[in-house]
Amino acid sequence: MRTLLATSALLVATALLGACSEAEDAVRGAAEDAGCAVAQRAADEAERRARDAVADLGADPQAARRELEGIREALRAAEAGLGGETRRQVGRARDAVDVLLGQARRAADGTRVDDEAVADAERRLDDAVGEITTVC
Repeated sequence: MRTLLATSALLVATALLGACSEAEDAVRGAAEDAGCAVAQRAADEAERRARDAVADLGADPQAARRELEGIREALRAAEAGLGGETRRQVGRARDAVDVLLGQARRAADGTRVDDEAVADAERRLDDAVGEITTVC
């Protein structure tokens, strides 16, 4: 009888642990999906707004600088709530925006903009956004 009770208790415990594991996996999956949605939205918006800001570099460098600062902060906020590869790619996007921001500051100060640096940063931003899509 004791063996039967012990075996039954073990089976119940195993079933409960399995259910907990499935629930944890479901929660983890939902959190990753939500994180991907946030990352994708932030990256897409950053890419669109950064292109607009770069287009304004010559005409209104102060406005471009302010816009790029806002983009950088939005990406930083998104990055803080993410993990793993998604976080790394959002960080890459933020780094690219930092380069664009540096060029906007140069333009605002009356210094010549490095067109190669701008083009490279735009490519890096595009690559990061593409990687976020791939990861998610």
